[in-house]
Amino acid sequence: MAQEYQVDYSVDNFTYTKIDNVQDITVNIGRQRQLDAYSASTATVTLRYPTGYTTPITDLVSGNFIRIRNMTTLNFIMNGVVNNVQVSYGIPFAGGVGNADFLTFTVEGSFSRFGRAQGENYAMTADTLYEQLEDCSTASGLSVITEVTNVQPLAATTVSSTWGDWLNKVLVTINGRVWDAQAAGTTTVVTPFNLAIATVNFSDVANNATNQVYDQINFGSYADNYYTQVTVDPESFSAATVQTGTAPFRTLLTNTFSASTNQATDFANYLLANYDEQGQALLSISCLAEAQSTFKLDALSTAVSLPIYPGTQVTVTFRGTVFNCVIEGVSMTATPESSRYTFYLSGADLNAYLILDNAVFGKLNNNKLGY
Repeated sequence: MAQEYQVDYSVDNFTYTKIDNVQDITVNIGRQRQLDAYSASTATVTLRYPTGYTTPITDLVSGNFIRIRNMTTLNFIMNGVVNNVQVSYGIPFAGGVGNADFLTFTVEGSFSRFGRAQGENYAMTADTLYEQLEDCSTASGLSVITEVTNVQPLAATTVSSTWGDWLNKVLVTINGRVWDAQAAGTTTVVTPFNLAIATVNFSDVANNATNQVYDQINFGSYADNYYTQVTVDPESFSAATVQTGTAPFRTLLTNTFSASTNQATDFANYLLANYDEQGQALLSISCLAEAQSTFKLDALSTAVSLPIYPGTQVTVTFRGTVFNCVIEGVSMTATPESSRYTFYLSGADLNAYLILDNAVFGKLNNNKLGY
């Protein structure tokens, strides 16, 4: 089922204007691997710009707002701001028209603003995740939120580099994920205990209202997710090291805001239990929009759309075997003729924590609980 996409711009994040002649869109949300550090979600848009030399889009400049929507489903693909703009002028130019002129601009999610905001040696006091994120919002002037009930303790620190560095270390400490493309200017920290559950899943055969069919699937080794020794080094406490087997070790070193050495040790045991096995894992699947009998790729449930896919629990059926997975990130590419969605996944065995009333993560003695 072919989809129609629209890109709009705004100077106030309220009144939006459609951009015509869009030729190509690429969007990247989240991350590809579970241990990857987070960076801002991004998009690249290319459009024909035949009259841009004489009548340029003057508001299409860095910092102004962009939204990308699927007009067939009316779902948002990304909200962000312009990062950079480039124009490629072609030949010939006649009558004020350059038919070979193209404009390309990049878009970034709200996480990028934290990477540019200096902490200026802000003294962050020891407190819960929720309270520290409130302090971050106040001190930086940037909006970052999480679940109100989250009371995980975090250690005190001095924010001497950027708020992006601080936030990435927070995400490592809580084993969390981030949404930064659902609303321009708002970043949401998502804990691993708040998994959304997709009502639409993936299959290599089934193609209907509850299964999106994929045409590419990739498995790979655990090389980037295999460690026999883990050291968790908290900001204000002694480091904790745990290991299995004998030297030489494959060592994972993480820096955290753990609130005690005991908490760091618990986290180290969790990471070691998670990543101490060799083997292969399902890494990604890719789906062609036009191949779907009922298109659901941009909204896998009524409550989960593409900008907030990271942390969504899905199943992938491959040759009769069902794989329980969690979406880490997604990319979308689109032209006027076609669009493709690629989902980057981690296995349920790499998300080993107990979530009550969850059919996959709610089973005692069926995972690798470590903290």
